[in-house]
Amino acid sequence: MAPTLKHGIPEPWASALYDAGFVSPWDTPSMNRLSEATGVHVSTISRIIKGQNPKGPTHQVLTVLAEALGLPPRTLGGWIGAGWAEHEPYEPPTVASFMTPDQRACVDQIIRAFATANRAHADAQQQMDELTAKMELAKPAHRAQSKKSG
Repeated sequence: MAPTLKHGIPEPWASALYDAGFVSPWDTPSMNRLSEATGVHVSTISRIIKGQNPKGPTHQVLTVLAEALGLPPRTLGGWIGAGWAEHEPYEPPTVASFMTPDQRACVDQIIRAFATANRAHADAQQQMDELTAKMELAKPAHRAQSKKSG
């Protein structure tokens, strides 16, 4: 089912804009007002809201928008299907305070390596899913063949 649109803006974005006070002079949800408040270009906001941003917005852009809307970044991440929104933020164990700066740097590198590999896997899976969908659409329709009488 397609998302409900309010003045061309899908839910839940339309309500979030309205609730946060980003409305036009005609009392409709306004991406322009959000753009003015955040410094994020309105076309970028539009692509994010309408799901037309193939690689997805950066976490930083989504955080700026979330702050303006008064919502957690994970909420917006969930609306756009960002994988990071499904997981709790990583918090190192309290004993990490006993690590030296060099040890922390090594752990940071390991975390980045895992995250990079996971993102590459997710990107490859998304490309595979998109190709599979295109192939399904490109399949010729199955036509029944008539039997020849002998």
